[in-house]
Amino acid sequence: MNVLLLYPKFPEETFWNTARSVKRLWGRPAIMPPLGLLTIASYLPDDFALRLVDRNVGEESEADWEWADVVFLSAMLAQREDYRACVAAAKRRGKPVAVGGPLTHALPDMAAADGDWVCYGEAETVIDELVNDLRAGRRGKHYQGGASTDMETVRLPRYELLPDINDYVTMDVQFSRGCPFRCEFCDIIEIYGRVPRTKSARQITAELSAIKRLGFRGYIFMVDDNFIGNRRKAKAMLEQLAAWNRAEGYPFRYYTEASINLADDDDLMRAMAEAGFFHVFIGIETPDPKLLKLTQKMQNVPGNPLEKLRRIRARGIHVTAGFIVGFDGEERGVFDAQRKFIEASGIGVAMVGLLQAIPHTQLARRLRAEGRLLEPVAADGISTREGINFIPKGALTKREYLESYAALVRDLYTPEAFFRRSLPALLDLRGNIPAAALRRNFRDVVAVIAKEIYYFGIADAALRRHFWKALIALARKNPSALEAFVFDASVFDHLRRHAAYIERELARYLAGPAEGDVLDAIATAAAPHTELMAAS
Repeated sequence: MNVLLLYPKFPEETFWNTARSVKRLWGRPAIMPPLGLLTIASYLPDDFALRLVDRNVGEESEADWEWADVVFLSAMLAQREDYRACVAAAKRRGKPVAVGGPLTHALPDMAAADGDWVCYGEAETVIDELVNDLRAGRRGKHYQGGASTDMETVRLPRYELLPDINDYVTMDVQFSRGCPFRCEFCDIIEIYGRVPRTKSARQITAELSAIKRLGFRGYIFMVDDNFIGNRRKAKAMLEQLAAWNRAEGYPFRYYTEASINLADDDDLMRAMAEAGFFHVFIGIETPDPKLLKLTQKMQNVPGNPLEKLRRIRARGIHVTAGFIVGFDGEERGVFDAQRKFIEASGIGVAMVGLLQAIPHTQLARRLRAEGRLLEPVAADGISTREGINFIPKGALTKREYLESYAALVRDLYTPEAFFRRSLPALLDLRGNIPAAALRRNFRDVVAVIAKEIYYFGIADAALRRHFWKALIALARKNPSALEAFVFDASVFDHLRRHAAYIERELARYLAGPAEGDVLDAIATAAAPHTELMAAS
């Protein structure tokens, strides 16, 4: 059986898709490969011929379609538009489709209508049943994979299926699934549960060895939604990873996502730094503790977040972060408060989004019960298109949120503002990078710096002065932070263009909102009989 593993494109205009800048500066067409498809491929039997096409790198050919007996599609909510195009292309050619990935949780009815076989949840435990149904031609089958896969039995992803592993600037490796926290807006705990499950250190180093053997040059992203969900096992793995790095000559540098309580465990931060982690993304969301409590992000409440950021940087780990506006109970000063906090935080790459109720989350269920969820307004996970998908309950209307949000993002991503806030934090970044790691990554980092010097320091008049000021200061005072600076500057190249897109798109949306949207109302009472007050 010939299986075409097809990965849909991500929209170009999102905060997260930095592919334009990756191609411009690294000369590679994509950020990361489709780890879900590579993992599932390892479970398919030897008599299944596999061909993987990542449409973020290049589109499939007509010969690929003719060759295929069945198409496997894995997608996230943000990929929905191109996912639909892939389904339509398969149906035009009479090719049956198997569907999986987080999209099936967010939009189960759509997945059920599209797929001849649909897997909800984790696929490892149901793959044998799927294979038997594929062989027998039994269509219309649905599989409930759940969220309890023993991660220590998960097989090595088939990285060799990638046509060129160096099409990507980053390889993705998964250590754990699940998160112990209860954030109301998050779908991770809905899909993968609240009990973090981890791979063994031996599995992780085996995956890294396979990636190294295939000749990959670049970074490793530990794609866990909270890398420190199980701190004890994370520390044990990091110890083995540090030993593997030393033995292998430090082939990679690492980054991941974690909760801000990372700062409360000095041993864990030290272990991450010693294992080659140079960067972490943290969901800060808001500095207001009462809003954090309302959204059940209790892990962010204790302590001073600015002090925690300083502690993380003191261990040589660079911080980028996510922020959200749109929580219930926000007052008129919320945008000014976020702006001031982000300025004080030193976080250059501050991913600010409007809150969206992702389908089948606690937040979506609550808002539906309160009569505030705007069902006709499709939430596709790209909050810059139509913004919040519910009637707010606080001081601001949705119209005011959209207008203020566009202004906030514009202000944060002027060259002056970006480099002014990020330079002090980069100067404070401390860490000892092993000489072997410096030698291994020197050529690639220098090549990117050279391109940034041309694009930002020479060709771009608006950026030139701010870029050079930061680069010279770091070269003189803290050259160990140049790697983080290169990362920040490359993402800024994307974000400032995206900020302009946000302004244009929200202005367009406000001029002609989606049918059924409610722009000028505020919810003033709790459900089930929510009262609405028109804005004065």
